[in-house]
Amino acid sequence: MTGTDKILKEVHDKAREEFVMLLSDECEETLKKLFSERKPKRVLEIGTAIGYSSSVMALASDCVIDTVEKDGERIKRAKELWKILGVENRINCYHGDADELLVDTVKGKTYDFVFLDGAKSAYKRQLVFLEPYIEKGGTVLCDDVLYLGLVKGEEKAPHKHRTIVNNMREFLVYLEEDGKFDFELIDKANGIAIARKR
Repeated sequence: MTGTDKILKEVHDKAREEFVMLLSDECEETLKKLFSERKPKRVLEIGTAIGYSSSVMALASDCVIDTVEKDGERIKRAKELWKILGVENRINCYHGDADELLVDTVKGKTYDFVFLDGAKSAYKRQLVFLEPYIEKGGTVLCDDVLYLGLVKGEEKAPHKHRTIVNNMREFLVYLEEDGKFDFELIDKANGIAIARKR
């Protein structure tokens, strides 16, 4: 295990103990595999959290990452981690609500990799907006798309989860039927979607 692997494992295990949201282990495995195959150069992440997934991406390639997070305390932790790992110069962090920041964040840019792991109800809205900024052949990876297993099937979700579940169902239909993406759903953990722009 390298020094960076050890640091990431400590951050991962501590986050799990503290119930801080991280990408699922299965999604991390998928992310690393995609980076190994596709070697992205310009990445957009929505949902920085404590900087774990952006660290994994920055260490997996020489990409530049734009990442958006609304929780200032989490950004502080993320920046500390990036500095320890020596990747802080390749990660631009934007503090605020993604729906408000995206217009300015992506202006004049295109991305060959997008990782959606922020507000689950916003996935479809955000991807529809981002689609023109994703390069042809670019990859979109989305975690938690089956949301507690409630998204599969037609039955009504419990009231407190209904909005997220309905929005996620719409998102998956969009990926499958809109025609702009080739789409694969991995039924592991909380569900992982991989889309490739046509």
